[in-house]
Amino acid sequence: MSNLWLLMKIQIQGILFRTTTHRNKKKKAAGFGMLILLAVVFMYMSVVYVSGMVMAFPEGYQYIALYIMGMVTIFMLLIFGYQSAGGHLFGFKDYDLLMSLPIKKSEVLVSKFLSFLVLEYFYGFFLLAPSIVIVGIVCKYGFMYYVLGLVAWLLIPLVPMVIAALLAYLSMYMAGKFKYKNLMNNIFYIILMGAVFVLIFAYQNLLGQEAGQLLDLLSNIERYLPFMSFLFDGMVFGDLLKYLLGILINVAVFGLFVGLFSKNFMKLNSQIQSGYKVKNFKLRATKANSSFKALFNKELRTYFSNTVYFMNTAVMPILLVIGFAYLCIFMREEMNIVRNMMPEIIMPVFCGAILLLALMSCTTNSSISLEGKNFDSLKSYPIDVMDIFMAKMSVNWLVIIPCALICSVMAVIFLNLSLGDFLLCVLTTLTSSFFISSLGLILNLHFYRLDWDNAAVVVKQSMPVWITTIGGMVVAIGIIFLGVQLTEYLSATMIVVLMNLVLLLFDIAFFVYLNKGGRKQFMKIH
Repeated sequence: MSNLWLLMKIQIQGILFRTTTHRNKKKKAAGFGMLILLAVVFMYMSVVYVSGMVMAFPEGYQYIALYIMGMVTIFMLLIFGYQSAGGHLFGFKDYDLLMSLPIKKSEVLVSKFLSFLVLEYFYGFFLLAPSIVIVGIVCKYGFMYYVLGLVAWLLIPLVPMVIAALLAYLSMYMAGKFKYKNLMNNIFYIILMGAVFVLIFAYQNLLGQEAGQLLDLLSNIERYLPFMSFLFDGMVFGDLLKYLLGILINVAVFGLFVGLFSKNFMKLNSQIQSGYKVKNFKLRATKANSSFKALFNKELRTYFSNTVYFMNTAVMPILLVIGFAYLCIFMREEMNIVRNMMPEIIMPVFCGAILLLALMSCTTNSSISLEGKNFDSLKSYPIDVMDIFMAKMSVNWLVIIPCALICSVMAVIFLNLSLGDFLLCVLTTLTSSFFISSLGLILNLHFYRLDWDNAAVVVKQSMPVWITTIGGMVVAIGIIFLGVQLTEYLSATMIVVLMNLVLLLFDIAFFVYLNKGGRKQFMKIH
């Protein structure tokens, strides 16, 4: 039993407290502080979201907010669970080490399961607990409601965990058949996220304040998510038979999965460990590349092989494209009504959206830090420093420009934007992508960290990342707001041209600095 608790402690620390295990007390305290801050922000956003729904619903129908938030919780647990299952339940890096230790294989299996379940409960608490409490207070439910709600919170993550684990295994198994395994895993993850968010958008579109619409939405939730709906029916209406049936469904699905997985634990992980490179190894001659192309290929491999790096920078642009496609295709009439009512603000707002997409998607703000222990080797290469800079920025352009151009093309097709408007969108894409790429690189040149143990530390929690993420969002929203205000005095075309002119001036200044001061700062790093 002592081995089991020790393994669980290590697993949970590895998942939740990566930044709090440092020996330096200050860095450990900073890690705990960051974790607490994120938890508070997450809880605040959840409370605000649920409170807004409850206030929007008519009297007597506020309880439906609990069902909607439960649906959102399940979808988000699918995303978080899928991301965590790969590398935790399947294909984990310490597989060979754990299998060679003098401990029972059952203890390894149980520790993996329980620590993964703790992670699901952690996410589920911030998503589901506020809705249970707020709905209970507003609707004035009794003590038994909260007792049943506690049990529901323990049971609802089980089915999403099973589905996420199965999807993670299938994606890792299929990706193992391809040459670029990590890239395929990332593609599967993006497909899952896109499907989940399309479902959320679809349900939000059904959401209305009329009782008939709310009851239709409730009926759809009960039809497709009975394992959750039955539990909530028991809490809200006191239907204990449905509540017991909900318990049975959740426990049965989870028990069946545990039984099957425990029997095939070693076999499944062995299959994933032997991927494409093991089965299809061939010795071939390599082609000579230019220094820039070799550096660019290196940056691409780093980007697509590091899941945390990829997800933290590429998911937002892709989700914005999915969201914009949904608006253009399924809410085309509403958007055209807005366009006809306020045609003068469409172009500034749309170019501002492209600007927001660019400024929220920066890969260069951690590209120097990610070199880690290899930085001295990189600095010693007989290549021009500007080639290194351009290779790192090119990856960022590859993330931003295609997504922005896809949105621009959809706007031309579905919103009838003119050719001139399209060209302004392209210009905004180019100036904003260079702006954020060079800014992120300059910040990382001055605020770098090469002694990291886990890439998540520099990709998610470093100063350049915080500055470019929060600052980029503030700048983009500020420019959009200013552009809307200026529509009374200037034409939409002139507003966008002025915005791009300002960005272009910054781009030139950043390029000049990188070519001079950036070179010197790069050589000072050690």
